[in-house]
Parts: sequence; C-alpha cells; structure tokens
Amino acid sequence: MQSLKTLAIAAAGAVAVLALAPAAWAQASANQNTTSTATIFQPIQLAKNTDLSFGTIVRPISGSGTVAVSATDGQRTPTGGVALLNTGPNAAAGRATYTVTGEGGQSFNINIPANFSMTRTGGSETILVTLAMSVTNPQTLSGTLGTTGNLTFGVGGSIPVANTTQSGAYTGTFNVVVAYN
Repeated sequence: MQSLKTLAIAAAGAVAVLALAPAAWAQASANQNTTSTATIFQPIQLAKNTDLSFGTIVRPISGSGTVAVSATDGQRTPTGGVALLNTGPNAAAGRATYTVTGEGGQSFNINIPANFSMTRTGGSETILVTLAMSVTNPQTLSGTLGTTGNLTFGVGGSIPVANTTQSGAYTGTFNVVVAYN
C-alpha cells in the first residue's frame, strides 16, 4: 500500500509540474516596437562672389614692405615704403567674398590654405600670399532645419613687396572648402 501512495503522490507531482510548464514557456520570448529615424540635409554649396586682388602696387625704392587686404572689409594697407595706385590693370583691390548655402541652422567649417604662391606672368618669380578669413570656425548657417540657410564671409591676405620684386602681373589660385560638421 505504501508503494501505491508513493506512486500516487509522484503522479500528482508530475501533473503539477506539467500544469506549470506552459506558463514558463510563455515567458521565453518578448517583442518591442522600435522607431527608426533619419534627418536629410540639403547639400552644402559654396559660391565665389569676388576674387582676392591686391590691386596695383609700386615697390619701394629700397628695402621691403607689405600690402595687406583686410578679410573683413577689403581695405588695403601698405607698409615699408610700398605705394598703392588706384589706376592700372589690377586697380580694383579687395577681398575675396563667398556665400555658403545649405541646411538652415547647421554647423559647418571653412577651410582655406595658410598661404599659396602667385607667379609672375611670363616668368618664374613668385610672391607668397598669406591668407586670413573674416570668420572663425565653426560657423552656423542662418535659418532652421527644413529651410535654406546662408552665410557670407571674406578672405583677405598679405604679400611681401621688396625693392627687388620683379615688375609684372602675378596670379595664383587657392582652394576654399566648406563642409558640415
């Protein structure tokens, strides 16, 4: 009889375990809805409005000096006996100006070289130009996300002019790059 009781109790325990098993299996998985997002910007663009020009310059009789063009307002400043003319083939001096357009309210950087060389037309002589911007990085486009923003800035610089600087027209190019942060 004792074995029959033991068997009945064991069978009842097995049924209780089986009765609990489906509930344990129901907790073996779960799910969750997930949101996906994206923000699309319009391309950043750079337009050159004006070129950098140092104008017409008369070199000093002796020694050396410089000519600087302000990145902020385009004004020319001579030093060291250098004279400035308002006539001649490059008389219209001024800073380079640019307009950046892109996604409103967004941050971006402007990159210009520290310097570049201009070469004399018909020769091999060069003048080293040191560049400066009217703004500092980073900058933010006007407007807000979903609208077109813009920003205008200038690039100026300075050149050395010595009494030994060869006469002639000097030209050169430099690259300006803008990129979202």
